[in-house]
Amino acid sequence: MRDAYDLVIRGGAIVDGTGAPSRPGDVAVRDGRIAAVGNLVQGAGAAAEIDASGLVVSPGFIDVHCHDDIALINIPGVEFKTAQGVATLVCGNCGLGAAPANEQFRQFYARGTEGVLGPVEEFTWRSHREFYDTVRAAKPSANAAFLAAHGTIRIAVMGLDRGPPSDEQMAVMKEHVREAMDAGAVGLSSGLIYVPGTFARTEELIELARVVEKYGGLYVSHIRNEGSGLLDAVAEAIHIGEEAGVPVQLSHHKASGEANFGLTEQSLPLIDEARARGVGVTMDAYPYVAASTALVAIARGGRLAPGLDPHDVLIASVKHQHEYEGKRVDEIASMMDLPVEDAVQRLLREEENTPVAVMFVMDEVDVRRVLQHPQCMIGSDGLPSPTGKPHPRLYGTFPRVLGRYVREEGLLSLEEGVRRMTSLPAQTFKLTDRGEVREGYWADLVVFDPAAIIDTGTYEDPRQYPRGISSVLVNGQLVVVDGSPRQVGAGQVLARG
Repeated sequence: MRDAYDLVIRGGAIVDGTGAPSRPGDVAVRDGRIAAVGNLVQGAGAAAEIDASGLVVSPGFIDVHCHDDIALINIPGVEFKTAQGVATLVCGNCGLGAAPANEQFRQFYARGTEGVLGPVEEFTWRSHREFYDTVRAAKPSANAAFLAAHGTIRIAVMGLDRGPPSDEQMAVMKEHVREAMDAGAVGLSSGLIYVPGTFARTEELIELARVVEKYGGLYVSHIRNEGSGLLDAVAEAIHIGEEAGVPVQLSHHKASGEANFGLTEQSLPLIDEARARGVGVTMDAYPYVAASTALVAIARGGRLAPGLDPHDVLIASVKHQHEYEGKRVDEIASMMDLPVEDAVQRLLREEENTPVAVMFVMDEVDVRRVLQHPQCMIGSDGLPSPTGKPHPRLYGTFPRVLGRYVREEGLLSLEEGVRRMTSLPAQTFKLTDRGEVREGYWADLVVFDPAAIIDTGTYEDPRQYPRGISSVLVNGQLVVVDGSPRQVGAGQVLARG
């Protein structure tokens, strides 16, 4: 006779993801879903048990801002995410995705995009649906949901044309968005500081977002300016959502550059005002004062963006000359015996536009202010470089929130911190039956020690798994055992709703 349950997690403190107070109890799993929650009889016919005494049992974390699109294929274990309790990845952010992959996009990808998403040995897909099927075939350890990426679609249709799309081009772009949404995408993303997103006018984005509205999706944006133009950029994103009739998610909300520290005091009220008049505006953030992106995005013509000190820019990864990884831009200029501007141009040329940079451009007060906002979710924004020294957020975002900002600083309660990582993202991105410890929901679960959980990576040595997470389940399968991640093809490609 078959056991009643595949697994029982016994004796933990259940933090169910809703924000409700923790409660003692057991969680039983059967056929990939949560079969029972409560005080289960000892030896209640379980094939396996986990003793969670003194530990917390919570829903699996949902990383709402990922760039793991290609990593799901190249590194299907995505251990850098599962080890920190992440069960679901939302990919296709910042207007950058892997489809539609026509020849025009493949050429653009080879000229630098691979530095962000990772190398592609062969594009075996063209459409969004074919890409999602490729991810399924890779059998990743985590679930994945995808956004249709405006920048990728624009490149595929218009190349590097700076002008507005013609009627015919707009019709083709809309068709690509429709195809993505039909395949299960959760919404549309834009990256308006990146080429080609920087060429897009507000009206173009509204028109594409209207396609998403018909499917119940949302508009997610790396807004046009996170520095001195922050307030106007937030207003633009809200306007796009309001005009198109879709919810808006502001990616990695921040005030960038010392001259702009404190601007979140004004940007957050803009969000509150929009919500008060019925616009669904939410945001995500990561718990660090350093950002990270492609060097080419912050160094046009070799000149670093205004306000960026060369010493505040660290090169995280390159394609060829790995001796530059972990070095500041001013150090690299000295190594090359060149002025900074010339050194940056040479680095981009020799490394085929692939270098990824880490920039120390944020203020801790702003970070804390954004994290405290009730509509702020947690997103790692990690760039899964196969080499180098990536921003430590790739390995440590979620444990850092729970260790530093919840336990050590009391910025959020444990229950509220978990809610921001679970039910709030599941509701926002319409990930059905996820984000709560509830009977009938998928068994995406994390068992962790609230007194020990913490990130361990540093900017000098970032590839370090966190402490304090003992077990992670994805769809009822253990992908982390005794703190060690393992590759298990447990993940699903999730569709909206």
